[in-house]
Amino acid sequence: MRYQWIKSIPVLMGMVLLISLEGNAQKLMGLVTEKNASGVDQALPGANVYWLGTSKGTNTGENGVFMIDLVEGSTKLVISFVGYKSDTLTITSQTSIKVVLASDQVLDEVTVQGWRSSSGLDQLKPINTVVMTEKELFKAACCNLSESFETNPSVDVAFTDAITGTRQIQMLGLAGPNTMISIENMPGVRGLAGSQGIQFIPGTWINSIQVTKGVGSVVNGYESIAGQINVELKKPEESETFYLNGYVNESGRSELNANVTAHPSKKWATTLLLHGSTRPFEMDQNKDGFLDFPTGSQINFINRWVYSSGTGWLGQFGVKALRDTKQGGQTDFTDEDKFTTNRYGFEINTDRYEAWGKVGYQFKGQPYKSVGLQLSATQHQHDSYFGFNIHEAEERSAYANLIYQSIIGNNSHKFKTGLSFLYDDYDEQFAVNTVNPASFIIIENQDGSTDVTQEVDFGRTENVAGAFFEYDYDNHKNIQVIAGMRVDYHNLLGTLFTPRVHTRFLLTETTALRASAGRGIRLANLLTENTGVLASARQLVFTKLQSDYAYGFKPDMAWNYGLNFSQDFTLDYRSGNIVIDYFYTDFENQAVVDFDRSTRQANFFGLTDRSFSHSLQFQVDYELIRRLDIRLAYRWLDVQTDYLDGRLQRPLIPKHRAFVNLGYETRNGWKFDYTVQWLGEQRIPDTSLNEVQNQLPSVSPSYVLMSSQVTKDFKKPWSVYLGVENLSDYTLDSPIVGANDPFNANNNFDTSMVWGPIFGRMFYAGFRYRIGEAHQD
Repeated sequence: MRYQWIKSIPVLMGMVLLISLEGNAQKLMGLVTEKNASGVDQALPGANVYWLGTSKGTNTGENGVFMIDLVEGSTKLVISFVGYKSDTLTITSQTSIKVVLASDQVLDEVTVQGWRSSSGLDQLKPINTVVMTEKELFKAACCNLSESFETNPSVDVAFTDAITGTRQIQMLGLAGPNTMISIENMPGVRGLAGSQGIQFIPGTWINSIQVTKGVGSVVNGYESIAGQINVELKKPEESETFYLNGYVNESGRSELNANVTAHPSKKWATTLLLHGSTRPFEMDQNKDGFLDFPTGSQINFINRWVYSSGTGWLGQFGVKALRDTKQGGQTDFTDEDKFTTNRYGFEINTDRYEAWGKVGYQFKGQPYKSVGLQLSATQHQHDSYFGFNIHEAEERSAYANLIYQSIIGNNSHKFKTGLSFLYDDYDEQFAVNTVNPASFIIIENQDGSTDVTQEVDFGRTENVAGAFFEYDYDNHKNIQVIAGMRVDYHNLLGTLFTPRVHTRFLLTETTALRASAGRGIRLANLLTENTGVLASARQLVFTKLQSDYAYGFKPDMAWNYGLNFSQDFTLDYRSGNIVIDYFYTDFENQAVVDFDRSTRQANFFGLTDRSFSHSLQFQVDYELIRRLDIRLAYRWLDVQTDYLDGRLQRPLIPKHRAFVNLGYETRNGWKFDYTVQWLGEQRIPDTSLNEVQNQLPSVSPSYVLMSSQVTKDFKKPWSVYLGVENLSDYTLDSPIVGANDPFNANNNFDTSMVWGPIFGRMFYAGFRYRIGEAHQD
């Protein structure tokens, strides 16, 4: 007998417990469906789900699934949708339900109209979290995580340099590594993957993205300073049986992705995620003699399995393997030119292997109580060279997180507590090839002595054991507070204390105020986080050292404070919302790179005074006319640091940014998306000591970027899309300083002064092919 596995009650119970491993046991999971003309169950997205007599509610997602907090004293759950008969269920000890709504036959024809933003603030959480659904990701090509934020004004993605194609996320005006990037609330992009890692997560693997501004939950660790980006990958209980995606752009970049889901038995299910991409052709649009993108290829796959016993136990495990190669530099560069002055070139080769598992138990008859264990292991091999600079590194990591959650008396008082362990072993060397004896590395030691060398070993081993406790108070009316703390012992850094608090005040049913405060701590991986320095001719100088471990500096430590105001409204019978954010980040300590003291050096130093960031953002989402959504946003940033010669604005960060996104969808499957961004002036580091032809202005001009995409959804299973990036063809005239002579004796060659687009207008096309929902025999 064949049936749709995603709609079975055991699977939904498994979904509840899966989420409980991330700390959500006091929730009810459900699936809302309707009977189509053929009598087959079909998911019903956008249905209203709420507890009778309360203001606590939610909506079903695109797959018909919902998750709602259990409310003490409330047992009547109402499910409704325009054009269908409402249903009221009595909830006792259930942890998962399935509801089939019947069509309301009073009218001969029912037209269902509604509006729901494809990306928006999670109104039920006190932690400031924006949820990006698959619908939002489909507004652009979204080939990987680094390209998933084209239509999201909260996250910036900028190139680290002008030759490697490496993109880095920025939040609250702070560089990407200050944002924790997790995969289903486990360590994701960190360590040696800090710069390249966001390009290792294909967009077709992503089910949704949760963007948290400011400090996150202490359950997930101490490393988030600017925020957390959590990526939820495709799961067997949410995936199609088969999904195929292809992409190609005019530079020859080609990608093919395949997702396959199978259900060998009632208790087991598996999903295989495959990715292959290549960029085979050299391209130099601006005719500066350097490739705009490196050539190369990537092969990447994940196989994950889930198990549901039906008796409270659930587990999942998975493996991932990746091989990524990049080669670039001057046009016609070959291996014969390596470490010579014939032509400048670089290579970045990455091999990465991961394994992870989760196991948990939900206590029978006690949906608020569960225990879960998360485990992962990673091996990351990074081999690269840039001209004469050689960077080779290997990372071996292991992670364990044990989480127990329950209540104190009733559901108004919940808590999570547990233990964690993190192991990182780095074997890392940086050297300047001896073929170029004029280059060297300068280290100014704490005792006043100076070492001049051509090779440095940055290897280290880190062991971190931690314990955490998080208390959640909810009066189920208008106040919710999450207060947590964790204490970790780091073998190099000593004891680390991390307190955090988040609050939500419901001023009215449509008006909420959130506040947060907390501390974040991280040990910077300075070389992988500054690819632009390695790819340039600047000498590396390490000064004002603070310790004998890692790179010679204390960990980055910062306090982050945030306020958020959100208002839902109805105008001309159509819905919308307004969100205003303000965040202030104040660093106690920071490892800083200074480009201004000398154009010939990159000075790394330990902060001795102030470094801070102010971020203010205003955003409006509204259904302007039927099926036409508009998103307007404006952000102001003030990011300053006390450098070696005084306080300056952080370079290459626009102080002002405005954003407009329009999305229109017709009834017959056409979708049109258009995005306009205006970026204000950016400070450019001082280049006055360069030769005249290699000097840059102190401030960049403001500019506008536009992108657009058209999608046609045919009757299942096909969709096709056509788009263009940088529609106005705006590019930097000379993105590389000293491109005409990369081996100049004055060290003028610099690839890191990137404040705008490197490549011009780029057309692309692709298709999506889906077959059915997951099922089993």
